[in-house]
Amino acid sequence: MEPQLLLLDEPLSNLDAKLREAMRFELKRLQRELKITTVYVTHDQSEALALSHAIAVMNEGRIQQIGAPREIYDRPRNRFVADFVGTTNFVDGELLAPGRARTAIGEVEIAPGEELRAGDRVVLSVRPEDVELSEARPEGVNVWEGRVDQKVFLGEYNDFQVKLGERVLLSRCHPSLRTRVGDAIFVKLRPEKCVAFKAG
Repeated sequence: MEPQLLLLDEPLSNLDAKLREAMRFELKRLQRELKITTVYVTHDQSEALALSHAIAVMNEGRIQQIGAPREIYDRPRNRFVADFVGTTNFVDGELLAPGRARTAIGEVEIAPGEELRAGDRVVLSVRPEDVELSEARPEGVNVWEGRVDQKVFLGEYNDFQVKLGERVLLSRCHPSLRTRVGDAIFVKLRPEKCVAFKAG
């Protein structure tokens, strides 16, 4: 048929996990070879990230953000986008100055936000894979000592819940880190990975 536009509505939703993963590669290959513009509707964020050149994230019929997959994932514009695409930690705070916020875990150096002003109530979004854990205190800024509250072994990675005061952060890291539940551990957040947007 060689259509100019291909419309796909949840095409992989009834497949088991391994077949869905294989079909992502197949669909990506077909897109590349046939060069057909494709509109792909999905609620599976990993599918959207894997198969798209541009993503539109919608909430109740309104577009929240349009951008390349990496931009949507790394630089979400608001809390809905950050929460919808992947897993993230949210930390409430107040902007002290460009690139610096006061939060429940302490003062945090953050990625500067263009629309943010000192005094603004903000929400920081930090992806679990960007919450770096180590048993020895690392160099640099945004370092705190916490305690391992929970951990789950998932094969290719471990999920850690680390308590910093009353706040718990989720960290996703290599399974070689074997710190036990209850033990002390250091948390480091790279400023460029701490994305801030206005609260509400």
